[in-house]
Amino acid sequence: MFKRYGLLLFIIVSCSKKESRPSYISIKSNNDSIYVNLINPIISTAFLKIENKVTNQTQFLDFTKPDTLTILKFHNTKIDTSDIFKNYSFKLNFGASSIKTYDSLYNYDLPFSKGKRYRVLQQQNGSFTHFGPVSRYAMDFKMQIGEQVHAIREGIVVFVKNDSDEGGSSDKYKPKANSTLIYHDDGTFSQYAHFKLNGIIVKEGDTITKGQLIGYSGNTGQSTEPHLHFVLYKPTKNGLQSIPYILDSIPSTKYKTGKIATNN
Repeated sequence: MFKRYGLLLFIIVSCSKKESRPSYISIKSNNDSIYVNLINPIISTAFLKIENKVTNQTQFLDFTKPDTLTILKFHNTKIDTSDIFKNYSFKLNFGASSIKTYDSLYNYDLPFSKGKRYRVLQQQNGSFTHFGPVSRYAMDFKMQIGEQVHAIREGIVVFVKNDSDEGGSSDKYKPKANSTLIYHDDGTFSQYAHFKLNGIIVKEGDTITKGQLIGYSGNTGQSTEPHLHFVLYKPTKNGLQSIPYILDSIPSTKYKTGKIATNN
């Protein structure tokens, strides 16, 4: 599996600002040619964004499964290997580079056990962390450590971070959030975050059912108290962006801070 680049409340693997080589890009020379190869490990749809810094042109390559292929080729007299990452940037993203439609009327389950009730800790468009295109439609439920978290929709697990035991209120803790990302058959993704250490019980590649137990809540990452953070994403050329949805037959925007939700 690919190297973890730190988990924010969105997940994007990308090249760093220092012209360093991403783990999913390899360079090979053969005779008089230099080949730039992508090693795509993502098991859902994915796309690679290639930016030519010299011409300011951008190219998008879409994939439907893991693959290895040549994305750029140069004659060895035209460019030095060390200049490739000065002249080009590469960003590998979850999802298709563009989806025209998705199932906006799908009725998602509440992300916890039947008979349980939890308070909304931070609503969508919340002022603490739920703003901007990535997190605008995220929602938090107040949960003590070790509460059961269930899948709101069926799908395939495409990302798991499960090894953190650190949390706090500052931005420096964002990459410390234990989290899982699940791909749905309409091209969208759901993310669940702040699980306890080793609290996620599903693994990458698992096919899960709606309502299935996927892990146990915690307080890892940027978090002021134990809770479950979850969000629904659609992919765009700028990466995953949060979207509103229907949760237990109620529009997600109606879940206000302080409201109690009961899974009947």
